[in-house]
Amino acid sequence: MTQVRGTGTESSAESTRRRKAWVGSLAMFGLFGLWWNGPIAAWADEPASPESELAQAGDTQAEPSGSATAQAEGALASASSEPAASGASTGASPTAAAPAGQKDGETGTEEIGGKEGMKEAMGPSAKEALGPKTGLYFGIFGGAAFGMSNGVSALDSPPLFSAGGRATPGTAAVGGLEVGYNFRSYALDSGKSYWLQPAAQFEAFYLGQATESGSLTGGVAGTPGISSYQFGSNLNMGVFLVDGVAKLVTPIGLVPYIGGGIGGAYLASSGTSFVGPAGNLLSSGSYAQGAFAGQGLAGLQYNLNEHWSIFAEYKILYIKETQFSYGMTTGNTMLIKYPEYYNIAIAGLRFNF
Repeated sequence: MTQVRGTGTESSAESTRRRKAWVGSLAMFGLFGLWWNGPIAAWADEPASPESELAQAGDTQAEPSGSATAQAEGALASASSEPAASGASTGASPTAAAPAGQKDGETGTEEIGGKEGMKEAMGPSAKEALGPKTGLYFGIFGGAAFGMSNGVSALDSPPLFSAGGRATPGTAAVGGLEVGYNFRSYALDSGKSYWLQPAAQFEAFYLGQATESGSLTGGVAGTPGISSYQFGSNLNMGVFLVDGVAKLVTPIGLVPYIGGGIGGAYLASSGTSFVGPAGNLLSSGSYAQGAFAGQGLAGLQYNLNEHWSIFAEYKILYIKETQFSYGMTTGNTMLIKYPEYYNIAIAGLRFNF
């Protein structure tokens, strides 16, 4: 009986020991699981490298049997890992990431350069094209000159002969060219729509042929009576002037301007006659002479585009009184002098460099 009780006691103690061993084993497995779960979770949170993403993409394509849910989770994981991988590889913050739609390797500078290049390809804006132009310009023009009445005087000696009267040049053709420079302009309003621009130009034009004709009265000093004489001459003139111009540039491309200039004129007369009661008193009818010239001008220019413009202009031209010397049938020399006044209307084309 005692032996039997001893065996039961031993069996009970053995059972308790085994239970404690199982509990300890389970505790150790639990601790090991907690330890193992830490590295696994940390590894799962690490960003995937580009190579692993490519491998994952290849695996995804190679395994069409995967579920839709797994594929969606993989796509979300790849999308969330791309910014982190980019930031980690470049050392840049997420705010420095390239904007959407920008390819790898492109920069903001390239985008700005592209816009500027496109702007240059499209050309200047309408406001720039019609606005003030600084720099050199060249122009050609043509028109007509309308003579104004002027005083004419004739003198011969000895014996002293004098006559005076008025003559009017006829209408003459005008053709010429100009080279000028537009200086820096000055804005006249806060919106910079209206500009004052000074300019200087040199112009040369041909004026001819103007037929001058008029009536004079006079005679020989000490001889009673006054006779009437008819004067006529054909003039061809070259005029050379340096002008100062003030231009008002408007936002619609119209540029009114005023100015004035000084220079000289070269006058060549031909077919000159001085006819009195006894006929033509002159034996020679050709002569050339230089004289001072000055003018006032007003014009209107229209800018067609950045370089080309058209213009119309009105001038008042003055050529100082010029003294011509002609041989007479008596062997003497007759001096005939007169100024020249012209109203000139021209139109032309300018090119702004």
